[in-house]
Amino acid sequence: MTGRPPKKVADMRGHMSNKALEDRQAHEDMLFDYEPLVSQAPSWLDPLALQEWARIVPLLKKDIPISELDATLIASHCQAYSDIQRATEQEHKLGMVLDNGRANPAVKQVRDATAQMIRIDSELGLTVFSRTKIHAKGEGKQPDDPFAKLVNQS
Repeated sequence: MTGRPPKKVADMRGHMSNKALEDRQAHEDMLFDYEPLVSQAPSWLDPLALQEWARIVPLLKKDIPISELDATLIASHCQAYSDIQRATEQEHKLGMVLDNGRANPAVKQVRDATAQMIRIDSELGLTVFSRTKIHAKGEGKQPDDPFAKLVNQS
């Protein structure tokens, strides 16, 4: 997802109709319907990625309702972070160009892992902000039909 994440209803300023505020609050509340994330990191993460997991998960839990749906995405972010760090160390150690005149493969690894991390963090509809947009788009397309509400109640 590109752009800013949606604001929480409590943080919004300006005038919105009561209906719009109720809709935004309902979308925000839906984020808590997912199974919460457990803090145990996946076993396939390397030690540096595990450190990133330990750093980022408490921060995410504090600010947004992350869920088990986000575990793979967060783990992939952590592993990409580790890949960037390890490749950057190799780049610094060996330089941008190797002794044989060829480009250091670590430079490409840094670029690829960074691009991967950016995609992971902003795509796939698995982030809490993407789910908010998906819910908002899906709910907004339903017509306000009192007869349909009456039929659906029976």
